[in-house]
Amino acid sequence: MRADFIGIDFGTSNCAVAAWVDNKPTLIVVDENSDTPFKIRSAIYLANNESGAVSQSGKANEQTLNDMLNAGDILFGEQGFNAFLLTPHEGRYVNSPKNFLGAKIPKRLLDNFETLVVRFLSYLKLCAEKQLKCTINKVVIARPVNYHSTMGELGNQQAEALMLRAATKAGFTQVQFIHEPLAAAYHFEQQIKQPTKAMVVDLGGGTSDVTFCLLSENKANNLDRDGDIYATKGIRQGGIVSDKHLASGIISPLFGRGGRTADGRAIPNRLLSGVYSIDNMPEMADFYTEKRAKAISDYIVASDDPLPLIRLQRVQKQRLTHQLMHAIELAKIELSDQSHVNLTLTFIEKSLDVMLEREQVAQTMTNWLEKMFIMIDDAVDEAKQQPEIIYLTGGMGLSPLVQQALKTRYPVVKITVADAFSSVVFGALLKAKRLYCCN
Repeated sequence: MRADFIGIDFGTSNCAVAAWVDNKPTLIVVDENSDTPFKIRSAIYLANNESGAVSQSGKANEQTLNDMLNAGDILFGEQGFNAFLLTPHEGRYVNSPKNFLGAKIPKRLLDNFETLVVRFLSYLKLCAEKQLKCTINKVVIARPVNYHSTMGELGNQQAEALMLRAATKAGFTQVQFIHEPLAAAYHFEQQIKQPTKAMVVDLGGGTSDVTFCLLSENKANNLDRDGDIYATKGIRQGGIVSDKHLASGIISPLFGRGGRTADGRAIPNRLLSGVYSIDNMPEMADFYTEKRAKAISDYIVASDDPLPLIRLQRVQKQRLTHQLMHAIELAKIELSDQSHVNLTLTFIEKSLDVMLEREQVAQTMTNWLEKMFIMIDDAVDEAKQQPEIIYLTGGMGLSPLVQQALKTRYPVVKITVADAFSSVVFGALLKAKRLYCCN
């Protein structure tokens, strides 16, 4: 049996799709060019069919994006990322469009992001139809409790409305949503043999969410579970923020932070503003402006040690922000299995590297962990009870530093680490099955 519905995890860092095949959940191949073909980068490379560099400021920037969406080639996943690395000046790389859906930005720019999402969802739908050999009309899409937004609930409403329009334009006739931690809870519930008070903590790339709920084998197929949800919280903090803290705390001295001019003046931190901002297009665009280029050049001349600023200049001129943050992310992932790793930055400077120690990285995560625990404590306070189990999912859930922090805070509570990249999409699929077909 191949059902005409799918579940989609439209994540900040990665996306995944699952379908119900032969009475079991099945992941869809979404990136044939990747070593992990069942997940795909949440990014798009818009190849510019016109000659010349892409403008990075003001209305010209927005117009270029609009023109490229309508006329240029769109590359997804590893194919798009590799093309961007080869020709960063000849197109536009949009990382994590999900981060901008709830943003307070001009409507014309928001419309561009909607078009991006339409193209991405259309691609995911096509991947499913290719593998399943049938038309897919129905979908459940996982969404964060709170989108990355400064507008609160208005931002959530804006983002979900945009996702609904985009899914409809992509060809889905029935669209429903589910909070990401609740989706993970549904997946986890398949293993539950007795009613359990579970706190599901989903630590993704752009957001962190928690759902405190009652999981029960007897209720696993029920559609109405509102009475089993004790509390749901979410914050605009995820793995990307952690990477930025790491970069700012440990990597920044390689690019001039803390340096001084020959006459003793401090190199201003604003010179580096935006160099790590892959989740903030205005900040990153500002980093790439001619004005910033001139400021960096001026301080290179004035510096008592120009080499770090020359490295910063290379990142700025060659548009290496995404490549830099990708290297930092991979190093952080390696720290999940090792006590130290060597971060290689030879794409910036031959033989440039830095040793990262897990404990050293832990110091950069202090504020990140504090915000995570404020979110969790708020959920526990609202639930007015303690969890019997903590179910940890999302990419940051794989971090030993995060796991140890939770064990220290909840020493007598069992902590289970889920498959970080399939629990949410399988949970979305379970809701789709309950909605769209008979049990």
